[in-house]
Amino acid sequence: MKKLLFILVLFAFSNSINAQSVSKDPRADAYKGLKIVFQLTSADTVIHQTLMSQLKNYFGVAPDIQVEVVCHGGGLEMLVKSTSVVQKEIKAYADKGVSFVACEFAMKKRKITPDQLVSGAGTVISGVLEIAKKQQEGWSYIKL
Repeated sequence: MKKLLFILVLFAFSNSINAQSVSKDPRADAYKGLKIVFQLTSADTVIHQTLMSQLKNYFGVAPDIQVEVVCHGGGLEMLVKSTSVVQKEIKAYADKGVSFVACEFAMKKRKITPDQLVSGAGTVISGVLEIAKKQQEGWSYIKL
């Protein structure tokens, strides 16, 4: 009888621990299916670091959102190995499905080659056209 009681108490305790670790903010369901495309045109490293902080916040609340960051103009600096201050974060978020892309038109103008981009970054022919396509597909647009 004591064994049975012990097993029942242990079972109840383990379920309460599991329920606590799995619990999430019920408001997160409101963000399910959300898709956001960010336009980054600034070379300001504070903005790059702020974006990484914002992504941490967003994924903390809504881990299922889709995100693409389109970089052109000065924003290319965030994706270039020699100038990026957030390389580790880009790689980590890219591994989680965030798409970081550089505009090939801007790369050509600045003489940046794909091998100069940080790990986890890709390219698109045109940053502006990529953003327009995403908006047409229902993505929300945010300019950084």
